[in-house]
Amino acid sequence: MSEFAGYLKGEPATRRIEAGLLMAGIATFVLLYNTQAILPYFARDYSISPATAALSVSVATAGLGIGLILAVPVSERIGRVRLIRWSLALAVVLSIVVSLIPSWPLFLCGRFCMGLVLAGLPGTAAVYLREEIHPSYATTATGQYIFGTTIGGLTGRLVSAGVIELLGRLGVSHVAWLDTSHLALAATVLVSALCAAGCWILLPESRGFTPHRDSVAELVAKFGRALRDPVLIGLYLLGALGMGAFVGTFNVIGFRLEQAPYLLSVGVVGLLYLVYPIGGQAGAFAGRLADRTSLRSVVVFGPVVALLGVAALAMRPLWVIILGLLLLSTGFFMVHSLASAWVAQRGAAGAGVPAQAASLYMLFYYAGSSLAGNVTPRAWELASWPGVTWVIGACMVICLVITIMLRRSRSLL
Repeated sequence: MSEFAGYLKGEPATRRIEAGLLMAGIATFVLLYNTQAILPYFARDYSISPATAALSVSVATAGLGIGLILAVPVSERIGRVRLIRWSLALAVVLSIVVSLIPSWPLFLCGRFCMGLVLAGLPGTAAVYLREEIHPSYATTATGQYIFGTTIGGLTGRLVSAGVIELLGRLGVSHVAWLDTSHLALAATVLVSALCAAGCWILLPESRGFTPHRDSVAELVAKFGRALRDPVLIGLYLLGALGMGAFVGTFNVIGFRLEQAPYLLSVGVVGLLYLVYPIGGQAGAFAGRLADRTSLRSVVVFGPVVALLGVAALAMRPLWVIILGLLLLSTGFFMVHSLASAWVAQRGAAGAGVPAQAASLYMLFYYAGSSLAGNVTPRAWELASWPGVTWVIGACMVICLVITIMLRRSRSLL
C-alpha cells in the first residue's frame, strides 16, 4: 500500500475538509470577535473607557494564545480532528454562560476561559491541512481556511451589531438582567453552535496524522528548535504585527465613526466589516499565486497594500476611510495566509517541528492582537486618530522590512 501523499484538489475528501474547516472557522471567530463591533455599547453600559471595553477582545485572544501552547501536545496525542471538535463544543457551552454574566470582571474571566478552549482550531488547522492536503494544493487550501476565519469574524460582528440595532428600533433596552449587548452575544452563540455542529459532521478523520507522546523535555526541545530558525521568527513577527494593526484598527473605528462629523449608528458601523470577505478572498488569491510562483515572492505585497490603507484611514472623507479599511484588510489577509502556510512548510522542512512552529506562529499572532488591540484604544484616548495612525503604521512598516529580509533568506524548500 502506497504512502498517503494528501488529498488532491477537487476530491470529495478535500471538499469535506474545506467545508468542515469553513464551519469551524466561522464558529471560532464568531465567538472570539463578537464583542468588537459593539465596544461603544460596553463602554456606555458599564461606564468604562474605550481601552477597558477593548479588554473583552484582548482577554479572549490572550486566553487563546495561552491555549495554543497546550493545543499542540494535546493534538499530538488525541488527533487534530478530535481536538477541533471538542474545542468548539466546550467553547459554545462556555459562551452561553458568558452571555448571561452581568458582572464586568466575571465577564472578562469567562471570555478568557472561552478563548483558552477555542485554541484547538487555530493551533492545529495549518498542520492538519499540511498532513491531509497534497502539497500542490496545500497553500491554496490554507488561504481558503483563512477566508473561512474572515467569514466568522464578519458574522460575529454583523450579528451582534445587527441585533443591537434591531433591539434599539423595537425599543428593547434589556430582558431580565441582560442588557442589549449581552442579548446580542447570545444571538452570536446560536450561530456558532450551528456551525460547530456542521464542522463535527463534515470534517473527516485524519489519514496523514501519526500520534506522538512526547515527554515534557521533548516538547521543550521541539519548541526550542522552532525558535532557532531566523526565518520562522520573522514569520512569527509578521503574524503578530499584522494582526495587531488589523485588530487595533477595528477596536477603535467604531468610536471614531460614532462621533461627529460621521454620527453613524452601531448597525451602520457593523456593515463596514463587509470588507472582511474581500480581504479574505485576497488572501486566498495570494495563496494561489504563491502556489504558482513562491511564498517569498508574493508576501512582500501584503504590507505595501496595508500601508496604503493606513494612509487612507488618516483622511477625513468617509468613503476614503472605507477604502482604507478595505486596503488594510486586503494587505493583512495576504500577509496572514501566506505567512501561516510558510510556517507550516518551513517548520517541516527546516526544524522538523511543523506543529510547534504553527503553534508559536499563532501564539505570536494572538499576542499581537492582545497587545496592539489595547495599545490602539489608548492611542485613541490620548491623541485621537493620529495616535492610532502612528501605531498601526509602525506595525506595517516593520512588517514590510521583515518581508524584504525574508525574500532574501535561503530557501529550505
